[in-house]
Amino acid sequence: MICMVQGDLSVLTLSHAYTASHTGIIAGIALVVTSFLPYKNVWIGIFLTGVFTSIADIMVHPSHFGTEFTESIITGIGAMGLAILFHKLLRKQIP
Repeated sequence: MICMVQGDLSVLTLSHAYTASHTGIIAGIALVVTSFLPYKNVWIGIFLTGVFTSIADIMVHPSHFGTEFTESIITGIGAMGLAILFHKLLRKQIP
């Protein structure tokens, strides 16, 4: 949602949240399907998180800045960053 409003959090609306939830649902479904693949590397899962988030973002709404794919690529990179952050946090908590 931060990419959608170009960093201006004061303009966030329920409409933005609704659109972002569509992107998350589509990316989540794709990740659940790929979780059945026989890969064991966590980095492949993190990479796929970014790829599927980018694809879902393209499917849900047009870009609000830059070229046709700029916003979706930045959103995918942000999703990968969050996945890395959560992976690191969870790894520290579980002995």
